[in-house]
Amino acid sequence: MTQLQEEFLSELKSKPKLTVAEYAQIYTKHNILAIEEEKKKGAGEKQAVTMGNYYTVSILSKFIGNENILSRVIALKESEEE
Repeated sequence: MTQLQEEFLSELKSKPKLTVAEYAQIYTKHNILAIEEEKKKGAGEKQAVTMGNYYTVSILSKFIGNENILSRVIALKESEEE
């Protein structure tokens, strides 16, 4: 697990009982950080976004465990990007 993934998981664990909007806010923050990190490593835009999404979704899905809530968090994040 990368340091960014560990930080994301740590932030999720430190805040019990979050709303979908709060999960989406934390997810967005760490997703942006992961994408920036991939770009620093030399990844192109599309690859950086793909890898950043992979890293953050993998942590979020393991932490939340409820597919309904997970889908709502991801949908909220994506709607905010539009």
